[in-house]
Amino acid sequence: MAAKTLSLILFFMISVIAVAGEKQPMHLTGNPTVDFFGISSRSLAFSDTNRMTNNQELVPASDDQTKSPWIAGILSLAIPGSGEVYSGSYVKGAIFFVADVAFWTTAHLYDKKGDHQTDVFQDFANAHWNAVRYANWTLENLNTINPGVPQSNENSYRMGIYGTTNTVDPNTCGPPFGCINWVALNNMERDVANNGYTHSLPYYNQQQYYELIGKYDQFSRGWDDADLTDITMPIKRNSKRMTEYSEMRAQANNYYDVASTFVSVAVINHFLSAIDAFWSATRYNKSLHAELKMRMQPTSVGLLPMTEARIRYDF
Repeated sequence: MAAKTLSLILFFMISVIAVAGEKQPMHLTGNPTVDFFGISSRSLAFSDTNRMTNNQELVPASDDQTKSPWIAGILSLAIPGSGEVYSGSYVKGAIFFVADVAFWTTAHLYDKKGDHQTDVFQDFANAHWNAVRYANWTLENLNTINPGVPQSNENSYRMGIYGTTNTVDPNTCGPPFGCINWVALNNMERDVANNGYTHSLPYYNQQQYYELIGKYDQFSRGWDDADLTDITMPIKRNSKRMTEYSEMRAQANNYYDVASTFVSVAVINHFLSAIDAFWSATRYNKSLHAELKMRMQPTSVGLLPMTEARIRYDF
C-alpha cells in the first residue's frame, strides 16, 4: 500500500511539473535602436567612448541577469521551489513549495495518528492482558507444554518468579508487574520451550512487549477472556481480545507507514526541485543575443562607417 501511494504521488508530481514547465520567452521589441531584444540601450557601451576604431563592437556592458544553476539547485534542495523562483519559474516554484508543505503536513498528521493509536492499543493491553495470568497458566501446565519438564518443578519456578510458592492473584499485581522477577520468568520460558512456546516475554512497556503479546499464541493465556481450561497442544489462541488488539496495532502501523511514505516523498521532492531549478537556471541563461558591429568601409568618397547586426539564439 505504501509503495503504491508513493508511485501515484511521484507520477502526479512529474505530470504537474511537466504541464507547468515555463519556457523563457524571446523578446523581440521591433525597435533595435532602443532595445536590443530585451537589452536596454543604456546597458550598451563602447570600450572607449571617445574613440571608435575599425571593427569596434557594441556589446552588453554587464551580465548581471545571469542565474547560477548551482545556486538555484542548492536553494531548491533546502526549500523546494526557491531555486525556481530565483530562476524566474514562478509557477513551478509555487508547485514545488506547496507540494513540500503538503507532504510534510500529511506526514506529521499521520505520525500523530500513529501516536494516538499507539496509546489506544497500549491502554487496551494494560487493561486486559496480565503477565501474572500468563505466568500462572504456564506454571500450572509445565509438563503439558513440555513433557521433558517435570510438573514438580512448579514450586521452584514459582519461588523464583514471585518469591513465594503461593499462587499470586493477577488482580493484585497489574502493570508494571512489580511482583514478577523477569529474569526468572524468562528462564522458565526457555526451559519449557516447546509446543508453541518460542519466545521470552520482554520487559514491561518495551515496544517488543506490546508487539509479542498480540502476535504469538504463546501469550494468549494472558488475556482476560482466554479459556484457561484449554490445554490443547500446540497452544492456540482462544481470545477475541487478542485478535482485537492485533488489529489495533496493525492500524497504528498503517498510520506510521503512511507517515513514512510521505516523508520519503517530501525528500524526493527536494531533490526533484533541485534538479529542476538547476535546469531552469540553465534555460534562463540561454537567451537571444544581439550584437551590433561597426566598421569603417572604404568607398569612393573615403571611409564611411558601416553597421552590421548579428542575431544569435543559444539552444
